[in-house]
Amino acid sequence: MTLKKTVLIIPPNDAEAVMIQKIAEKLQLPIIVSKQSHGASLDKGHDYVADVKAGGYTQVIVVEMPGVKAEAKLCKLGVKVSIIDHHHYTGLSRAHDARGKLLPSSLEQFLKMFKVTDARLKGWGFVPRLVRGIGIQDRGYVWSLQDEGYSTSEIKKVMEFHDRLIAHLRNPASDARKDRLAMDAWKRKKKWREFWIISTRADVQLRPKLSRIVVEEIGQPTSMIIVEHGRGLIYVQESPYALHLFERFGGFTFGLDRNWGYRNDGKNKVTLQDVKRAIETVHHKRGS
Repeated sequence: MTLKKTVLIIPPNDAEAVMIQKIAEKLQLPIIVSKQSHGASLDKGHDYVADVKAGGYTQVIVVEMPGVKAEAKLCKLGVKVSIIDHHHYTGLSRAHDARGKLLPSSLEQFLKMFKVTDARLKGWGFVPRLVRGIGIQDRGYVWSLQDEGYSTSEIKKVMEFHDRLIAHLRNPASDARKDRLAMDAWKRKKKWREFWIISTRADVQLRPKLSRIVVEEIGQPTSMIIVEHGRGLIYVQESPYALHLFERFGGFTFGLDRNWGYRNDGKNKVTLQDVKRAIETVHHKRGS
């Protein structure tokens, strides 16, 4: 791979993406940075194809920015397009390899693609165990770190490193407000089947904060249905029903296909009752 003719397109909007960008900079890999938040796409917000043409690049590595139209345009130009992703999206599956096996996290894929060893990470001033921990936790959150043999103290260090990586993306005042709102929503939670149902009308994302509360107060995978009315999003976390919900409604999956989310920004709205009915349907079928 000729690095000067290869460009990375990435939206550094979470800890994993920020870590990939930092390593790419150490590799002196050309980078096109997208300012899009979660839900980033190669097809919107900017003409990335024009940037690739202008740079004279022959290979593009796209990290978690699905955009089949732009990808097709790049291929027509003779540019090799390499996709790094591990999610399902409406009408597009990028969570599995060609054999149907679940893909590792994007950071883990990037490290493998560029043969980044622990020795190289150390030489660049990184702590390999923490770097790889960021990829593992993105793949399956704290529970995957536990499965990979990280101790309680190591997990704490990984999560502290995670927070440092995205500190520049956060506003201390608004972050403190999210903490308060998330805790208020958590205190109002209701039990339905094996799920905790948490509803909020906050105008900010609370799901990551709620996930962190689960780590601190419960310490093990916990099924939740999170309804963010203010943002038009609904999530089902740590559930064997995630893929069924994706197949039924679309949306997106994350966290080893055990987590599902849907953004109600189109004609087809998905409500809490819709999700409950879908889960009940699967439960009855499995029980019959």
